[in-house]
This record gives sequence, structure tokens and C-alpha cells, in this order.
Amino acid sequence: MGIESGWTRRGFLAAGGALAAACGGKHGEGYRGFAYIAIAGSRAIATIDLLSFALRGSIPLACQPSVLIADPDPKRAFAFAAGQTAGGAAVLERVDLTARKTVGQVAIGAGNPVLRKDHRGIIWSSASEARLHGWSANGLRPVAQVGMAARVIDFDVAEGQPLACACLEGGLAQLVDLAKGRAFEPVRLGGDATSVLFRRDGRTVMVARRNDALLSVLDTSSQQIMTELPLALRPDHFCFTGDGGQLFITGEGRDAVVIVYPYQTEVAQTSLSGRTPGQMACSAAPPYLFVSNPAAGSVSVFDIETQRVVGIAGVGVQPGPIVVTPDQQYALVLNEGSGDIGVIRIASIKQRLAHKTPLFTMIPVGGKPVAALVRSAA
Repeated sequence: MGIESGWTRRGFLAAGGALAAACGGKHGEGYRGFAYIAIAGSRAIATIDLLSFALRGSIPLACQPSVLIADPDPKRAFAFAAGQTAGGAAVLERVDLTARKTVGQVAIGAGNPVLRKDHRGIIWSSASEARLHGWSANGLRPVAQVGMAARVIDFDVAEGQPLACACLEGGLAQLVDLAKGRAFEPVRLGGDATSVLFRRDGRTVMVARRNDALLSVLDTSSQQIMTELPLALRPDHFCFTGDGGQLFITGEGRDAVVIVYPYQTEVAQTSLSGRTPGQMACSAAPPYLFVSNPAAGSVSVFDIETQRVVGIAGVGVQPGPIVVTPDQQYALVLNEGSGDIGVIRIASIKQRLAHKTPLFTMIPVGGKPVAALVRSAA
């Protein structure tokens, strides 16, 4: 499915030019930076120049990437990719984005990897094991290991604090003091715990229970359940506003977006949004929520202030992750089925109910783009 990785760079660029022409003339100068796209189908990271919206090459990887994160220090032009090799081993790779090559690699387990970073310059990983591994971002040296009560399914790290929380096999949640390398007594949630997210201030953590359609809210100081929020759908995908004041949730069961107020620990409302809505991203100015609709090949634009859909853009086959450029001018949509990137110019969105939003351009990148990050050229 999608565009095969055997395409040449010349073929990519030629196709990119043709698709751009088909989308009409561009208006706007682009963003002075680069997008780095993890391509699962070709075991590589594609590099896109966002000033010209052109593919500039690729960085080969040893693994089939499923995760891509930036270096904890934004001044360093490095990234970390993780995925599985052909033999099923999980691998973490350190990538020099300037030199466009991998400069470090470590084995991190034998399952689907999860990566997070903390403010101290440590990359944390887990890959279907009952432990968290800490690696120095400067060279991938092992610096810590924390044993957990059961196999880790997902985990999150609090912003600016050495505190983690993992959801574990068997419906457990477990907090971890990363500075001391100590895991606390696990909390039994009585259901299927699959995803975990810290509130911006780190005082509460939310654990999604997919089978029960619930969001369990834990107090991190007492390590007790504060409340449980029933949801109108299965919690599969999550997106915070930039200030962390609202959490958006989509998932199987309803063509809608659930809006949660984390600081009030309450569900605000459930709003209709597109067909089988999936992954999301927020822009700050204007305050929009971009929602992928994989079954429809489109993205819905949800106005956060008015809480209604104000635009729909056709973008490609099976759209997935979305990334907004730091200047808030473009939304980059990773089309996992068609192997390309759909670019929406945010200024082209009109404030009319479900208005058809034009696609700015398309950029072919190869089979199954799954993750992305954007860096300034400065």
C-alpha cells in the first residue's frame, strides 16, 4: 500500500513538482526550516525543505521507524528514531539531522517501542518489557533502568519534572521517581489501561481505559484515583492545546471529538467532527484543531473557540499524524496510505461552517509516513 521505496530522488522531485502544479499556484513564502518524516515503508527519514516544499533526500535507518522525537535540547540538531528491525528487535537510533546520518544505535527490547524525553537530557524507552530504560541524549549511553510491576504498554514523562507514569499490563498504573530510579506501588484501575498523559503542571495524570471508555484521573502526590470520566467513545487519540488547558479525544464508537478540561477534571462536551476522526494537532493562532479522517481521506478543521467545524480539506489516502509548523502557517498531514504529505495553508481556511479548504500542495515521500518533527533552519 502507498508509494514504494524504490523510487529515485529524481522521481520524487519530479512527482512533487507535478502534484504542486496540479494544486494550483502557491501563495506564501513557506517556512524557513525542515520537516523530518519517519517512513516506515523504506526504513528512512525523509527531509523536506519547507521553504520550497521539496524533498531534499533521506536518512537511512536500521529499523522500521514508528517513533521520531527531537533532542531534549532544541539547540542541538539531533533526533531519535525507534522501531523494529526485520528480526523483530526494537532499536533506538540517534540521528544527526545536519550531517543526515545515524550516529548511534542501541537495542532496547523486542516489542513496539515507546519513547519519551525529560528536561535533564535523558531519552526514556520501553519496548514490551517490565522496565524503563534511560539513555543519555548525548551519545546514547545507558544512565538508568527502573523495574516496573508488569509489562509497560505506554508511559509519559511530566514536563520539567523527573516524574513518569506508566500504564501496565493487567490494568495497572505506576508512578516513577526518575531522579531516584524508584517505582511506587502500582494503582489498580480495574480495566484496560492503554495510554497515559500528564497534565501540564504534573499534579495529575490521566490514564485512558479503552475497553471501558473511561479516563481515570490520578493525583500524583497521593497516588490515588481522583475521579473517573465517562467518555462517549473509545479513547484512542489525544491532543492538548498549546497551553494544556483543553484535551481533545477521538476514537472508535462515534464520529466526534470529546473535549476535556484537565484542570477542572471534567468533560466539557462532545462535538461532531468528520467521519471516523483519528489523529489531531492544534494551532495556537488562530486556535484550530486539525482532525484526520482516515476513512474519508480528509482533514476537518475545528474552531476551538466556537467549537464547530469550519473547514474540510481533502488530503490523500488514509491521513494520520498532523504537525503544525512553528510559525502557525502550515499544517502538514502524513498520508499513510498514499505515501505523501498534504500541506494545508492555515490562512486559506475560511470562517464558514464546513467550508471546503483548498490543499496548498502535496509532497511524495514514499511508503507509509508515520511520524514527523519540524526544525527551524536558523
